[in-house]
Amino acid sequence: MNKSKSIALLLSAWLAFGSIPAYAAESTTPESLSKAFDHIVIIPQNFQGKAYINGQMANYFSDYRIVQREGRVYVPIRLMSTLANELDKGQGTWQAIWEPKSPDDVMLVNYETKKTIKLKVNSTTMRINNEPREIDAAPQKIDGQIMLPLKSTAEALGKNIQWSDGLLLMGSAPVDLQDTQSAALKDRIKTQLSDPRKPLKMSADISPLTRYGNTIYYIKRTYTKNDTIEQIFKKTDGQKEVQIQLPGKPQITSLQVLNGKLYYATYINNQAELHALDLKTQKSQKVSSLKPMGPDQGLFLGSVESIDNDLFVTLNNGELTLGRVDLYKVEKGVLKPVAGAKSFAGYVKSGDYLYKANFNFMTDMSGNLARVNLKTGEQKPIGQPEFAYGVNRMLSPDGGIGYASNNTMYVKDGYLYTLGYKEADPNDQSAVYKINPTDSTQTKLTPPASHFWMIGSDVYYIDAESGYLSKTNLNGATPETVVSRKMLNFQFANGSFYYTSNEAGKDSVPGDLYQYDPSAGKEFKRSDKSVTSFYAGKTGLYYVSNGYEPGLYKVDAKGSNVRLVNDRIRDAFLTDEGMIYTLVYKDGIYSVK
Repeated sequence: MNKSKSIALLLSAWLAFGSIPAYAAESTTPESLSKAFDHIVIIPQNFQGKAYINGQMANYFSDYRIVQREGRVYVPIRLMSTLANELDKGQGTWQAIWEPKSPDDVMLVNYETKKTIKLKVNSTTMRINNEPREIDAAPQKIDGQIMLPLKSTAEALGKNIQWSDGLLLMGSAPVDLQDTQSAALKDRIKTQLSDPRKPLKMSADISPLTRYGNTIYYIKRTYTKNDTIEQIFKKTDGQKEVQIQLPGKPQITSLQVLNGKLYYATYINNQAELHALDLKTQKSQKVSSLKPMGPDQGLFLGSVESIDNDLFVTLNNGELTLGRVDLYKVEKGVLKPVAGAKSFAGYVKSGDYLYKANFNFMTDMSGNLARVNLKTGEQKPIGQPEFAYGVNRMLSPDGGIGYASNNTMYVKDGYLYTLGYKEADPNDQSAVYKINPTDSTQTKLTPPASHFWMIGSDVYYIDAESGYLSKTNLNGATPETVVSRKMLNFQFANGSFYYTSNEAGKDSVPGDLYQYDPSAGKEFKRSDKSVTSFYAGKTGLYYVSNGYEPGLYKVDAKGSNVRLVNDRIRDAFLTDEGMIYTLVYKDGIYSVK
C-alpha cells in the first residue's frame, strides 16, 4: 500500500474509534496550543506528507509506514526514536537497537539520561530500565518489519497523545484544546498540513550572491554523472536570466561581493589573477596578480576584504589539518605578504600595525598573538606567553573542552581587546582581556564570555554560563546584566543586538525575535510569529517563519510585522538592497525589499 494512503487510513480509523485519550508519564498542567506548538508533533488526518515537528513544517513521515490493527496504532521503531529525539532535543539522543541474533527483540536507549526501553514481538511485557510493565498491545511484526504500539511506547517515553479535529498531537505535556484561541489556530494548522503541493526537486542548486539595483546575481550548480557544472547568472526584474561570462578560467567558488563588485580568481594563460566585475558598469578588470597561485600549487583564494581603503586577500593552501593561510595586501597590482598562520583566529588593523591571532586547536595555542608592522614587516609577540587569544574555549558539564576561533578584536586608545584564556589551566574559560602591546601587560575585564562587542566606552559580552548579555567599562568595572534571557542566534547590526529566545534554550528550535538597543537601554520583542531565521541589515529587519503562517516577514519602523511572502521559504539571503529567496514549492529565485 502507498505509505501516504496507509497513514491517511490510519487517521480515519482514529476518527472512527473516537479520540485517543490523553496520557503521560507524569501529570502536568495543560498548555494552550499556541504556547505548546513549538515543542510538540502534529500529524493531520488528511495526511499530505507533511507534519509539524517542534513548530516547523517537516516531511519525515513520507518515508515511514504507520498501520492500525484491532483499534491499535503501530509505528516503526525508528520512527518512534526519531519523534522522541525531536521532542527531547537537548536531553540526550534516543537510539533504536535491533540485532539479527535476537530478531524479535527491540530496544530504545538514551545513554545520556540512562533510560532503556525493551520490547518483544507478541509480548505484552515491556521493560523500562529492566523493570517489567504490562502493556495493552504487544509489538507486531508486519510485513517483516517490527512495529511498536504507539500508545504504550509513547507512555514509556514520557509523552502525551491527544486527538482533536483531525489532528494528532504528541508532546511531553497535555495541550489545552478548549482554549479560546485553539479553534482558530487548529484551522490554520490544518490548512497548511492539507496543502497537496510537494516540495520541488530543484533543477539546480542556487547560491545567491547579491542584488544590485533591480538585478539578482547568483551561482547555479547542475550535476552530471561525472561532474559539477558551476555557472554565474544574473536576472533583472521582469526579464529572463542571463549567464555571465568571465575572462579566463574563473574559480566560481571564490566569488565574493565587496563594495558593488564581484571579486574572483581566474587563470589566464595559466597565470592566476584577481579580477573584479563592476556591477554598475558590467565590466571586469584585473585587480592584481595572484603569483603564489598556479594550476598545480594547491592554492585557492580565501577572503577579499577592504580595510582602511586598502584591499587584503588571503590564499589558502590545503585544509585545516595540513594546510595554512597567508594574508596579503594588494599594492600596485601585486600581492605584498603580510602574515601567515595555520589558520587565523582573527586579525585587526590599526594604523601601521596588524594584530593577529593564530588558531590550531590540535596543538598548544599559547603565545599565538602577535603584532605586525605593515611598513617593515617586523613581527612581535604580544600578550602573556602562557595565554591563547582570539579563541573561545568552552567547558561542558561533562568535563569536555571545545574550541572555536573568534575573530572579534578591537584596538582603542592603543590597547588591544580580545578573548583569551590560560592554556595550561584546564578549567580556565575564555574571557575578554585588555592588552597593552608595548609591555604585554593585560587586564581581565569579564567573567567567562563566548562573544563580545565594543560599543563606545563599554564592552558588551555574552556570559558563557547564562547566555545573558552583560556589559562593563573599559577597565572591567561596573559589570551589569542588560538582557536577562538566553540569547540565541545573536548578531549586532544597525547599532542594536538582534537575537531569538525560546524555552528550550536551543538555537536550532524556533523562538521569538528580540532587539536590544544599547543607546536606549531597552529590549523590544520584534516578532509575533515563531522565527526560524532572521536577517538585519541596511534595508531593515526580516525574518522567516515556518509555522502555521509561513513566509517572509519584515518588521517596519513601528514594530509591526508585515508579511512580504505568503509561502514556505526554502532559502533566504540578505543583501544591501533587500532579501533574495527561493521557495519550497516553486522553482526560481526571487527578491523583495
